[in-house]
Order: sequence, then structure tokens, then C-alpha cells
Amino acid sequence: MLLPLFAFGIASLPMLGWLAAAAAPILIHLWSRRKYRETSWAAMEYLLAAAKRQSRRLRFEQWLLLTIRTLMVVLVVLAVAEPYFERAGFASNSGGHAHRVLVLDGSYSMGYQPTDKTRFDRAKELARQMVEESPQGDAFTLVLMSSPPRVVVAKPALEASEIVREIDNLRLPHGSADLPATVWAIRQVVDNARRENPRLARHEVYFLTDLQRVTWVPKLSAAGAADFQRQTDELNQAATLCLIDLGQPSAENLAVTSLRAIDPPLIVGRSAQLEAELKNFGHQARKRQPVELLIDGRRIEQKLVDIGPEATAAVGFSYRFDAPADHTIEVRAAGDALDVDNHRFLAAPVRQAIQTLCIDGRPSGTSFRGAADYLALALAPEGSRAPHALIKAEVAPESAMMDRNLGQYQCVLLCNVAQFTASEARVLEAYLRSGGNVVFFLGDQVLAGRYNRELGVTTDDHVPAAKAARGGAGQGRAGQGRAGPPHILPAQLGPIVDRPQHGLDPLGYRHPIVQPFRGRGEASLLTTPVQKYFKLLLPKNSSAKTVLALANGDPLIVEQPVHRGWVVLVATSADPTWTYMPLYPSFVPLVQEIVTWCVGGQLKQQNLLVGEPLTAAIATPAAQAPLVVQTPDGHSHPAQLRSAGDYATLNYADTTQSGIYVARFGPPVNHSETFAVNVDTAESDLTQIDPEELQNEVWPGIPFLHQTSWQDFAATAGGSPIRSGSRLHVGLLYALLGLLFVETFLGWKMGYHQRRGGQPPVETGDLLRTEK
Repeated sequence: MLLPLFAFGIASLPMLGWLAAAAAPILIHLWSRRKYRETSWAAMEYLLAAAKRQSRRLRFEQWLLLTIRTLMVVLVVLAVAEPYFERAGFASNSGGHAHRVLVLDGSYSMGYQPTDKTRFDRAKELARQMVEESPQGDAFTLVLMSSPPRVVVAKPALEASEIVREIDNLRLPHGSADLPATVWAIRQVVDNARRENPRLARHEVYFLTDLQRVTWVPKLSAAGAADFQRQTDELNQAATLCLIDLGQPSAENLAVTSLRAIDPPLIVGRSAQLEAELKNFGHQARKRQPVELLIDGRRIEQKLVDIGPEATAAVGFSYRFDAPADHTIEVRAAGDALDVDNHRFLAAPVRQAIQTLCIDGRPSGTSFRGAADYLALALAPEGSRAPHALIKAEVAPESAMMDRNLGQYQCVLLCNVAQFTASEARVLEAYLRSGGNVVFFLGDQVLAGRYNRELGVTTDDHVPAAKAARGGAGQGRAGQGRAGPPHILPAQLGPIVDRPQHGLDPLGYRHPIVQPFRGRGEASLLTTPVQKYFKLLLPKNSSAKTVLALANGDPLIVEQPVHRGWVVLVATSADPTWTYMPLYPSFVPLVQEIVTWCVGGQLKQQNLLVGEPLTAAIATPAAQAPLVVQTPDGHSHPAQLRSAGDYATLNYADTTQSGIYVARFGPPVNHSETFAVNVDTAESDLTQIDPEELQNEVWPGIPFLHQTSWQDFAATAGGSPIRSGSRLHVGLLYALLGLLFVETFLGWKMGYHQRRGGQPPVETGDLLRTEK
């Protein structure tokens, strides 16, 4: 009787152990039988022959009731075990249960909201539907296609509620998606499932995506493209690939692509000039598009701008800050279906003035005889005590490096300092880690060997200045991850060159420090004579850039980011001993441009893209200070500082949402630092890739199924990897209910519970037996 049922799949196989309970009615029947001793009675033999026919009918009724009651127990057990069968056309080629990898596109273009739901909401809805409508016994894993991809459920899960809960908890990041890395991650998931769950006969991968071209046509090198093709081929051998297209071919979008301060740093009392750039990624012109400026969350100004199809437009604002603090600036251009790129944020540290410290390596009691005298005058021509001075300069001897708190200065300028001890080098490195800036002017007292040993790493491999001016091929920031002496200098100090040069090369005015001289005062800059200088040797693969070169091509000014600050190295002196530059009109603006560019570079440290970590550094004694990071959604998350020598660093990596982040340091620091995290607007181009183009360009030779909804899969005959299953447990419970009615009716009809007159039934055999 039960053999046909075992041909179906069983979701809860252990429940079948309760089938033993089906023996209970039989055991009860056998236990309750009364024991008789038969005695022959000749007078009754004639009656016995007449009663045999009645006895057979009664036995049939009893066995029928016993069978029904036993079957009721079997149905209860089987219903709890949830048997199922798969529909015709699927069972023949399935050979077992399926493992389905649900891959949800996590690029922020999935936030596009053409109706009451975003694309991402629709993807989650379809993913839930797929889980709930799939046959019992199928397993699911879950991957978020982001950058980097995130494997949410790595091991195949059979419990539908577990997967649905994880799907509901997914939150759309505000970043891009890395397709090659996602394919690699899916391969690992499928390979592990095949190895650890051999009962899963099929593996199916479902991409729920908007098929955005930026995501699906990744820019790869030749080697990267070959590896991506190999990974996809191997995945195709192990699993069926399906695309559920949630995009709209005619999607329009406008984005705020940039927001910057034109002339940083921002100073109290000076008008800050701000510029935002908008780009229309659609094919329809936007007339009188409103663009709003918000300062610290307060709406300040609105402008209207016209933007043509696939065009850009710049919008300028001006604002005067009246208090020094970390302010937040936002430009908003709302009005389309993708809101996340309608905002651009800027964390703007506003200062009363730029505080600088000039370390004089050759102090003198006579005016303009010291190494830093001309430099201090160039920094603050109107005097450091002027109430509205942009830069305030303070001159101090070499001992100030160890005696003073360098953290109160935005820039430290070292003039003709002979050498540095290891302790002084560590102080400078800690200062750079905290976001400070260092400018070196050399001179006749400088010991090149000590500089290279304590402040840099010597190397025999160098690159020409012209290549360095183009940025070299450096990766990352200098000074990170190194053991031993800190790497502070952007170039190695070579020999002293004592051949006068009578002109400078601005290298096309490409660097921001010399850009203001184009067309203004460039004659004074270009004719500046230099009698002596150190030959600067730039290492290969360096991030250092040449700002200004001599007429013979040797670098004169070199800069490089180091930790959270900037280092500028000037190959000659800041006084007339080696060059007449301090006597030329170009010296004052050049020095001020160097300092303001360095200090303005802090904006880069506090303004990041989604996915980049928040970094900050404070003095080591405060490493145990409580620290929380407030995210754009208003929640506060505890964070920890990591001690490293003379400083402690914050590295907060969970920046998947765009907006304003605030790191709050508790006592004894009692300090906060503001960061702005913005989206990479390359993702704002919503252009889709055609499935045929995808087949030819991205997955050549890789078969995949392209659909637009889950319903289409269920309706596809013969070609869909998805076939719905039919569950039997509901039908079994209905059958049980029917048997209950049948058993009650038969019991009443046969008189098992009560016969006419209220007497229990009498078996014919009772008349012929005598009880023991």
C-alpha cells in the first residue's frame, strides 16, 4: 500500500519513522479480543450453519474499519513528512533536487524607481517568490553582486524561511558591481555545493539584474578578459545560467557628478567659491532643472539650469562661513527616478587661518640673514598678526620639532635643516599620519646621506623628471606598510649641482601649484635663476610628481602624498644663498600656492567614494578614547583605534552608503571629524546591454536564458530551468478529513458504536463459546 508513496520525494524524511504508529489500531484490536473456550453443543450445530453467513459479513465490516483507522494514521505521518512530486517533463531529466544560486545585482543603478518599487525591491520580491514556489528539497544560496561581491548565504540552505529572511535583510549599496569577481565567487559557491552536497543533482544560477552596460561590459586587460572568460566557461560547465532582466531600455537619469571648492582651503570671513557639475545621461533635455545648495543641512540657495541631452552643466555658488569647524556642503538636483546620484556632498574644514611653523636651520639675529626669514615674509606679507591674514607664519629653531605640538599647525616648513634624528623622523611621520603637511627647502647645511637614511629609502632605480611630471606609475600612498625608517621624502637627494640654471620649466602648467601662473606672472617665474641645487632622484613606481623643473630638465619641486598629508621637496634654498628666487615677484605667490595646495589637500582625505575607508589618526595616549562613527542613516556604530607607535589610527571600512559620516572621539580627546562619501557616477549611465550583444561581447559561446519575470519561467515549456513542484501534504490532509467522515459513517451504519435498542453488537461466535 505504501510503496507508491515512496516514489515521491520526501522533504522531512525522519518523520517517516512515525509510520510505526500505524500498527497501533491492529495491536489494540488484538489486545482487546476476548479469550474463549469452545464447547460442542449438538443442539446449536444447526443454528451455527445458519449463522456463518452473518459472521463473514461482520468480520468484513470490522476489517474495513481497522483498515480505515490504520490508513488515517499513515496519512497523518505522510502529511507531516511533506511528500511531493515534480511535474511532467521535469522529473524525467532532473534526477534529483536543484541547487539555486540567487545573484542580486547590488549596483546603485538598481535603485532606479520607475514605479512604486525600485529595481532592487523588485529583485528581492522575485527572489522570495522563487524560493517560495520552488519544490521542497531544493536548496538555495544567495550572492550580492557588488564591489567587492558579498556571499550572503554560502552553503546551500533547505529551509525557505532562512533564505527569505536573508533576502529581506539585503540593503542596496551605493557602489558599483564587479562582474568578474562575482563570477569567481559564484564558482566557489557552486564547487563547494557539488563537493559537499552530492544529492543536489542540478545547479542553477539566476542573475536578477538591470543589465546595465557599465556592469556587464567590464573594462579588463587582455589577461583579465581571458581569466574572466575561463571562469565563466567553468561556471557554465557546472551550472545553468539565467538572467532575469529588470531594467528599462529608455531610462532617463540626471546626476550631480562633482562638487568642489574652487580655491581651498576654506577660511572664515572669505567667500568660498563652490562649483557643482551636473550631467544628463538621458536623451531628453531638462529645462529649468532646480539645483539647491545646503550648508550643514540648511537650504541656502536654489538655481535653475538648462541641460541638453547627454550634456553637462556647471553651477556655481558662493558662501561665506562665519565660524571655524567641519562644515558639510550638499548640492541637490532632485526630480528623477534614481535619487542616490541626485546628491553630492563635501566635508569642508573651515579655519580661522592657516597656521604654519617655519623651522630655521640657520637662525640669525640679523633680519633676512636666517634661512627662513624670506619664507616667513612670503607666507604672511601683511604680517602674521593681521586680523584677516590667510596664512599666519611662526619662525622657530630646530628644537621646536620636539618641543611643540605640531598638531596645532596645518603645515610645517623646514628650511636648510642639516639633519634629522630617528626620533625627529618619527615625529614628522606621526604628524603626516594625523593629516599634517611638510615642506622641505634645502641648502648648504643639508647632509644628503642623513636625509636619505632617516627620511627616505635609498634606491639605484630612478625615472626621468619628465615621466615623473606625468605622475609615474605609483600605486597607493607612500610610507604605508613599511618597516624601519619612515618613507617621507618624495625623492632621494643626490649630489649638489653647482651649474647655474637661468630659467624654469613649468611642464605645461599641469600641476595645480603652478596653474595660476599661466598667463599671469609667468615671465617672472620662468626667468628665475638658480645657482645651486640638489639633484633629486625619483624612484621607479613612485607616486611622486614633479611640480616645477629646471631648464635642463632636473626636478626643482617634487610633491607626494604621504599617509594623510602631503610632502613637498624644493631642491634649492628659501634664501638668496643658492637662488635669487626669494628676490623675484613670483616667490610670494609660489610659496603661498605650495602651502594652500597642501592644506587644501586635506579635503581629499575627508571626501571619499563609496567603499573607501574612513581614516584618522590621533596621539597614542588617546588610543583608548571611546569612538563611535555616525553613518548617514543616523545610527552610531562603535569603532576602535589601532595603536601604531606614536599614534593611533581609525580605519572604518563600512562605507557602503553615500552621505555624511562623523567620527566622534570621546574623552580625553573630545574631538569629531567629518567625512563625505559620494557615489562613483560612472554607474549613473543607465544604458542597457542587449542580450544578443551580451552573448557576443561578454559571454561568447556561453548559453544562458534571458527572461523578464519569474512568471515567464514558470510558463516556459520545456526550455526553462525552473519547474514548479506539486506538494502532496495538503491533499493528504484533505484525504484524512474525508476518511474521518467515512469512519464515522461506517461506525454508525454498522452499529459498532450503538445498535438499535442501545445494545452492543453480538458476534455469532459468542453464542457458540463459553468464556474462560
